[in-house]
Amino acid sequence: MKQACVLSVALVLAMVSTSSAEEVRILRDPWGVPHILAESDYGALYGHGWCLAEDQLDSALNALWTVQGRRSEIDGEVALGLDRTMRLMRLHSDIEKAWPDYPPEFREATRGFADGINAWMAANPDRVPEWAEPVQPTWGVALGRVIDFIPQVRKANGKARGLAPGLPMLRNNGMNVHYDQVGSNAWAVSGARTETGEAVMVTDPHLPWLDDFRLYETHMRGKTFECAGASFVGVPLPQFARNAWVAWGWTWNGPDHADVYRLELDPEDPGRYMFDGESIAFDREETIYRMPDGGEKTEILLASVHGPITHVNEEKGYAVAYRLSAHEQVHTGAQYLEMLQARNLEELDKAMSRLQVCHFNQVAADTAGAIRFLWGGRVPVRPEGSGFRGAMDGSTSETLWAMSAVVPLADMPQVTNPPCGYVQNCNNSPQTTTGTDVDPPASTYPQGVGGGGGDTVRSWYLKKRLAEKDTMSIDVARDIATDPYMIPHAPMSRLLAHSWEKYGDAYGKRDQIAESVEGILSWDGNPTVHSSVPTIFTLWLWKAFNERVMLPVSLMEKSLEEVDRKFAMKLFRGMFQAQEELRSLIPFPRVPWGMMHIIRRGDRVWPVETGMYPAISLMNANLVPNGKKLEDLNCVVGSAYVGFHVLGEDGIRSESIMPLGQTDREDLPYVDAMTNLFANGELKPLPFTDAELAEVETTEEILQFKGPTDD
Repeated sequence: MKQACVLSVALVLAMVSTSSAEEVRILRDPWGVPHILAESDYGALYGHGWCLAEDQLDSALNALWTVQGRRSEIDGEVALGLDRTMRLMRLHSDIEKAWPDYPPEFREATRGFADGINAWMAANPDRVPEWAEPVQPTWGVALGRVIDFIPQVRKANGKARGLAPGLPMLRNNGMNVHYDQVGSNAWAVSGARTETGEAVMVTDPHLPWLDDFRLYETHMRGKTFECAGASFVGVPLPQFARNAWVAWGWTWNGPDHADVYRLELDPEDPGRYMFDGESIAFDREETIYRMPDGGEKTEILLASVHGPITHVNEEKGYAVAYRLSAHEQVHTGAQYLEMLQARNLEELDKAMSRLQVCHFNQVAADTAGAIRFLWGGRVPVRPEGSGFRGAMDGSTSETLWAMSAVVPLADMPQVTNPPCGYVQNCNNSPQTTTGTDVDPPASTYPQGVGGGGGDTVRSWYLKKRLAEKDTMSIDVARDIATDPYMIPHAPMSRLLAHSWEKYGDAYGKRDQIAESVEGILSWDGNPTVHSSVPTIFTLWLWKAFNERVMLPVSLMEKSLEEVDRKFAMKLFRGMFQAQEELRSLIPFPRVPWGMMHIIRRGDRVWPVETGMYPAISLMNANLVPNGKKLEDLNCVVGSAYVGFHVLGEDGIRSESIMPLGQTDREDLPYVDAMTNLFANGELKPLPFTDAELAEVETTEEILQFKGPTDD
């Protein structure tokens, strides 16, 4: 094996009482991914915690403080709104309350994660923020719930509009509202459709590359599970993952799984509310927010039988309560562990049937060559006539749904092993999964299930690529996974060419846009860093369609017969406006894509050869245009973790990439290793077996410690 032994660390944690010593072996590959080889689940997660702290300590601690509602300890009063949301929603306190009832094996494993972080901090005190304290195992488990609460709080905020102010919540990208978008691609091809007889599964979540949405890649081998994949920084187990038999990924969907109740205050006592004709006292809990300067702010949080109270209007005599399907679902981590132990799609579905993941589509494949799409979520079964589209009447139990009354997994839209040999989801409706008659029609979805009205541009294009040939090579599958083609190019070039020929002479500034038009019409749609055509093409779509981030499929399919003078002039004006805005930013006649479309890390810059909204590609990187200067441009959202898995009788072979890699620490040798590949649309190996690990150069680290007997 190509290894260099770099460090051996002996650590005995004071917080751990007794047990026999254990040794964990960590092999770092050239891209910084730790391969953690342990004899116990505690040891595997201990190694994960140790490596995460080395690579992403500040990000992990910030996320763990966020989920507890303690950001104000770091950022001061500016974080009070978000802290209040986290405490009202009980993201951490529910886990803490349920912790004694968790299986001892799960508690021990996740304690290993916390202990690993704490051990690294103890060994490297100069790198620990002054506000930090030892991490507790419940914190990382609670953090795994955040991704479910984000869409639910937003859904409830929408239903409460006009009745109460919305609760602050983490944004997918807080930098610019135009780019506060969710997305993702996931697809699978069955073994029957590939030249080798192996299935292919690809996950490509589109997320911000910063803050609480940052991902971290690991490979862990413990006693009851072995897995590889990406987790949100600070979460013990990977969400986008594979084991030896199954691989899966997630995409965002739109369940209706959050409700708002309007409660009538008791006119004799505003500290009480009316329910079924009785006056009931609000549950009251005092909470204290601590500030960086040592000051404190105290608040009384209220709750009713419906859920947390987000707003009280004594003048008008009402209060507002949020009821989310994610409330009381405290076993998300346990479900992920069961998923990591699954040996086929049937066992994966058994774990999924716990419905502890309250949001997201799932695409999965196994080594038997089977594939499956599942619309997932925890959707309440509401009483008839409850009026849940807006705020509901909270004065009666007739509108109150039970937390245990949810749509079962078996009733969710899903497609398994379709005759076409592929499934996909790019945030499209289940009824457009394959484009064939096996897709579940919207009329069959239970109430609150489904979301979306059809295809997205990405799903529309991806299905065309998956259906191109009767059989697919693994190389072609990899090309699709990393496809940088600007999807709107062909359909929009067709409309532009027709408009130019029929109406171009009628446009008064024809000569001023002619070069841009001719450049787009002679281009193949693949962005290269030296070409200026992708630059003007992207800005043209942005201006022509009113700065719309996501273009509709209806525009891609617009017939030439529908192109009239008004539409043509819209295209031409958009081209002129794009040129004007580009010149105001960079005073060059032609601006290469690689000058505009870049990743910045410190003083280092990478031109990126992918598309971006609205000229989107499957694998993508998106600028957030925060200013009017060249130095303001930076890709910070898009393909966050591309996992490419080939599944056959001999196991799974995997490749992957992340745009910013494992760490921001410039003193670590792998800081830019993945960015170098991502910028060129390349994947790297993700070794899993001992034989695969032997094929890559690694460094070795041995951790020795005493594991716990109980927590």
